[in-house]
Amino acid sequence: MPDEHFDLPGGKADAASPADDIPLPIAGFKGTPEEIERQWFEQVYRGRGDTIAQLTWRAVIMGSLLGGVLSLTNLYIGLKAGWGFGVAITACILSYAIWTSFHKVGLARTRMTILENNCMQSTASSAGYSTGGTLISAFAAYIMLGNEQLPIPIMLGWIFFLAVLGVTMAIPMKRQMINIEQLRFPSGIAAAETLRALHSHGERAIRSAKALGLAGMLAGMYQFWVDAPRFLDKFKLVNFSLEPFSIGALLEKMNGAVFGKHWMGRTVQFELDPVFLAAGALTGLRVSSSMILGGTLCWAVFVPIMQYQGVIQGAGFRDVVQWTLWGGAACMVASGLFSFALQWRTMFRAVAGLLEGFSRKEEKSLSQVDA
Repeated sequence: MPDEHFDLPGGKADAASPADDIPLPIAGFKGTPEEIERQWFEQVYRGRGDTIAQLTWRAVIMGSLLGGVLSLTNLYIGLKAGWGFGVAITACILSYAIWTSFHKVGLARTRMTILENNCMQSTASSAGYSTGGTLISAFAAYIMLGNEQLPIPIMLGWIFFLAVLGVTMAIPMKRQMINIEQLRFPSGIAAAETLRALHSHGERAIRSAKALGLAGMLAGMYQFWVDAPRFLDKFKLVNFSLEPFSIGALLEKMNGAVFGKHWMGRTVQFELDPVFLAAGALTGLRVSSSMILGGTLCWAVFVPIMQYQGVIQGAGFRDVVQWTLWGGAACMVASGLFSFALQWRTMFRAVAGLLEGFSRKEEKSLSQVDA
């Protein structure tokens, strides 16, 4: 890669306008890996990246702070729903709104440039994803299987070395898949388009930030309604019990009237939770419909049949999920392997490119020895 140019805060700062004046070669570059990188340097980086601030202290600090906060939300959502959500777009909107406000009140001399915000969202994504792959899946499974918790130093060590491994593997993979193959990853494209929209239409960013704040307030009010009655009853702050007025108690009454306790024991019931509402909004109608269909077939059709035939002896959630787990895991593994098999050409090109790069380096070193 060509030498990159980094600026400090207060350097070549403002404006993301140069990026909007020069058309980008969306069709991609052609040639050898060296020619592709040279074309990128001359047609994309020069005139853009070398005139706009990029890797600055404020970008790294803001990304670390936002990523640290969003990593907690990612951990909560992962343990609650079993999913991990990207934090890049949320961090982009929040950072743009924060630094625009700082600039207006005089706390910052310049706004963040589009490339600064790109470095910021990369930092925020790294911090936000740090709690996902291990704490949600591997460590949670370890606790459930062994009924014991790993010591904090060992847990931190695992996370640290996995992060080092991920960064080490990311360097050759990024070079091959993004620089050479020029693959268009959906998450990166979404973050880039969000940044371009924010810096070209500032009022849209402010509206997005206000929408985030309003949604956060509504979610906080919901959670307060869930936990506050039990908290007030515990400390006897009022003379009567507020537990019957909590959301959980009201939903339980409604589910009992609609489904009955027998179906509620199979977890067939309505659930009102902002996490799942937001998950459905993000994943879209097709994925949400697929999950509704799968959940209905599993818990409302197959589980009653297996209980009637005596395959499932108990009626509790743990007794039932010990059987449903295997069918769901088989479906997920088969789907993942099938999707992987359909992408065999991409994987073959990536491996071939890596092997070609290694062989080229070896030939170069041998030629230097001969010289």
